[in-house]
Amino acid sequence: MSKIYLIILVCVITVGAYFYGANLATEKCRARNFENALTEQKQQDQQFNQEQRMINETVYKTGVGDIRRILHDKYTIAQ
Repeated sequence: MSKIYLIILVCVITVGAYFYGANLATEKCRARNFENALTEQKQQDQQFNQEQRMINETVYKTGVGDIRRILHDKYTIAQ
């Protein structure tokens, strides 16, 4: 009778270890995916900030005379 209990105990421990390992692997995968998403988001933020800097630099360097000239050339009535 004690051999049957020992076999059942070994089976229960084996199944428990299997499910524990599967749960651990799933959590590692989730953590890796989160890190990848975070890295991608940081890269997108850096790219956005760089583009915004370039746009702001262009806007601040454009003087009022340039704006008037551009608008005059673009919106004059053709004869």
